[in-house]
Amino acid sequence: MQNIKKLWNEWEIQFLVLLSFTLQIFLFFTGSLRRRSTNMLLTFIIWIAYLGADLVAVYALGFLSRHEDTTTGSDTLRGVHQLAFFWAPFLLIHLGGQDTITAFAIEDNFLWLRHLLNLIVQVTLAIYVFWKSIDQYSHQLTASGIFVSVTGIIKYGERTMALMYGNLRNMGGALQKNKNTMVPRLEQADDVDYLGIVSFALQSAPGVRELFARHTLHQMEDYQRSVLTSSRIRKAHMPKLLEVELDLMYDDLFTKAQVIRTKGGIVLRSLSQISMVVAFVLFLVSDHHGYSRADLAITYLLFSGAFFLEACAVFLLVMSPWTCIRQSEGRTLWSNSMGQYNFLSYVGCEKSRLSKLVKRVARMTAILVGANEGKKPLLWLSKLLDTEHVKVDKTTKESIIQTVYRSHRDHPISLVDAEWPNIGPFLKYLLPDFGASLGYGIVCFHIFTEVYLQHTFIDDISHLVTACRNLSNYMLYLVVTRPEMLPVSGTTGPTIKLFLDKIAQEDWHTWDRFTKLWRARDLLRRLAVHATSLSTGGELITFAWLLMAHKQLGDVGQPYAFIVGDVGTVPPIRPLLPRANHIV
Repeated sequence: MQNIKKLWNEWEIQFLVLLSFTLQIFLFFTGSLRRRSTNMLLTFIIWIAYLGADLVAVYALGFLSRHEDTTTGSDTLRGVHQLAFFWAPFLLIHLGGQDTITAFAIEDNFLWLRHLLNLIVQVTLAIYVFWKSIDQYSHQLTASGIFVSVTGIIKYGERTMALMYGNLRNMGGALQKNKNTMVPRLEQADDVDYLGIVSFALQSAPGVRELFARHTLHQMEDYQRSVLTSSRIRKAHMPKLLEVELDLMYDDLFTKAQVIRTKGGIVLRSLSQISMVVAFVLFLVSDHHGYSRADLAITYLLFSGAFFLEACAVFLLVMSPWTCIRQSEGRTLWSNSMGQYNFLSYVGCEKSRLSKLVKRVARMTAILVGANEGKKPLLWLSKLLDTEHVKVDKTTKESIIQTVYRSHRDHPISLVDAEWPNIGPFLKYLLPDFGASLGYGIVCFHIFTEVYLQHTFIDDISHLVTACRNLSNYMLYLVVTRPEMLPVSGTTGPTIKLFLDKIAQEDWHTWDRFTKLWRARDLLRRLAVHATSLSTGGELITFAWLLMAHKQLGDVGQPYAFIVGDVGTVPPIRPLLPRANHIV
């Protein structure tokens, strides 16, 4: 045991540096996978790596400063690993993060001032560690360490700037507001090339950012609003245009894209690369006598890794929409999936035997520890086990686009009477105040959809049946797991749980009893969340919301009239257009 402890003490710093380097490699190649994936395991692993990368680098810097004069085994750290203190500037580079992931969640951008403070503290610590060891290095090695430090400071500064630009409360950003930019003419042909769509998306990017920052169309500059609401965009272009716009938004919020496409960012990036090359050359010509092979191998690995990641970063920049080259049109830029949750899973009709078994074990465990909910099913466990994702098919996309375009063409109209002539009377009866009872309405219509589709066996419209069921499950998924994305008041969990608990008291395993669901209907009587969803693959409702913004529908498209009343009274505010929220 003593030998193992001694070995660990002697090689701990090497392990920490290699672990820090490995985490950076992992984050670079997986950081952008979140935009196209809803896999919870992948997201969890990236989250652990994102937190661990900073933790390991900071701990390694602290380890170096703490062991300057202490002993490890029979010798000092400086005596055992003479190059260990030369690795401190490399740890600064690691703290600067990778181009593909600067923020894991939208909240990280709001804390950019905290990262600025960390930058000052860690840079000071790294310089201190390196300065205390200058006397043991040759002039070439000292100069090499100084140039690596320059690269590390620039990298860390880039990350802090990216977080600042990604803060939706800071509308300065790096997006250039060119009022003289012409809107591309996309109306001439339905087969407009992909670069034309990307070109338009680049023009609309500032307006899309305004939307995500909770600004309405009528709070924008005229040129931004004119681009977003341009009638020159054909319906056929919309799906891919929305993908590109949200892809650009993801880059702005969670990567270094806004920094490295500015003139200042390009200059700093070029300076950091030049500094790294000079540092490597100076290291090559320096005297390596007395350094262990393992330490030299680690140092060469750090240099090689830095050059490799820079080369990959340049490749990503070339493939960015802000340059002339882009990925193929057929490549999906988001997860292309939507969550699914069905109330049948909650009442015990789930298909998965594993889900049934896990629920039963969890329920028994909850009873043993006194955390049970009586005989009621556990809603949180059902959400965890029974939530799944399906691909958004062509029928669903076309239905959403057709509905939004039709609402835009006929606007203003009575949404219930004109758009839903068949279920309009039922909707009025069930939901007299539709806006205030949206969560209740979604649950009721979800049940209605299940009852109706179970008696629909027409092969010719099987694709429509699938699309309806998927949308119904998706809306309940939003209510149960992501209510913040819907215009509902308060916490929907207790309301939904009460509704489903009443249903669960009946035996719904047979379809004859299943029709009693309607007897339970009397038991019951909003934009940064879209930005947050981009980091977990995106949500279909975000596509619908952005599409509605393009067509001047929904809350972001409502102008407000300020009517001046008598002196001393508060002027009322009323919308000029009726609400058209969330028509999905």
